[in-house]
Amino acid sequence: MKFSHGAAARIAAATLGGLVLVGTAGAAVAAEVGDDQNVDVNVQIAPVDGPGSLSLTVAGTSSTLTESASGNPEVRQFDGTLPTVTVTDTRDLEDIPADHFWYVVGQASAFSGPNGASIPAANLGWTPNLVDEGETGLVLEGDKVDTAEDTGANAVGLVDKELLYAAFESAAVKAEGETSWTANAALVLKTGADVTPGAYSSKLTLSLFEDAIDAGQP
Repeated sequence: MKFSHGAAARIAAATLGGLVLVGTAGAAVAAEVGDDQNVDVNVQIAPVDGPGSLSLTVAGTSSTLTESASGNPEVRQFDGTLPTVTVTDTRDLEDIPADHFWYVVGQASAFSGPNGASIPAANLGWTPNLVDEGETGLVLEGDKVDTAEDTGANAVGLVDKELLYAAFESAAVKAEGETSWTANAALVLKTGADVTPGAYSSKLTLSLFEDAIDAGQP
């Protein structure tokens, strides 16, 4: 049995004082009676109030694409919707860096399929859509990104970080009293008609950044 140093000191003092009274009496032997009993000790510790933050949340962890008419017999098309993406800024205005802007980008991996089959990330495109841009007009959606099966300058797919939406200036947006902004995107996958059938999956990574305005656009 163990005691704290304070308890041991108090017990020693009481015993020492009692020696005069008990003289040569023998020491008592303690015997445990019954089973040990446990006591749960619980405490609820509230978080410490601190500075706010700029954060990103996504209202889902998956999106399923379903086939639709492509209008081209040599191309198969599959459509879906990106779960709603929300940027929230709970910082005090004075804590937001001057001349900075925030932006959200997305980048996909190749689709992995059955028996080693794959579909390049370039075959996945999107059309960003602002669900709630606030009332300042300072939050804008990114450009449409076409797939490698399309033509044109934007037919690159989600191979590199592509813009979903962005704020022109973090402080100016927050100064209007707004704290959150949401967006999603129409997703489209296009493949050749000879694509290997089966289940495919890709990981679409969404990232939130804040950078100096003069550092260049995303």
